[in-house]
Amino acid sequence: MSDINAYLDGALDEDERREVELVLRTDTEAAALLQQYRQQVRELHRLYDRVLTEPVPQKMLEMLQRKKPGTS
Repeated sequence: MSDINAYLDGALDEDERREVELVLRTDTEAAALLQQYRQQVRELHRLYDRVLTEPVPQKMLEMLQRKKPGTS
């Protein structure tokens, strides 16, 4: 359910958010799915947030600087 992902990300407008919240109050499967997604987000943060603050290795920066624009 992509609306649950958008809800979790805070990407819904107010009307959409209300609709999802109504579904979450009445649909136990949807509510359980939201809890699973929240747990996944917490686990990803626990595993990888530290890596996001590490500096980019110099070797990788050099490699990226040598790459010509327009090539993949």
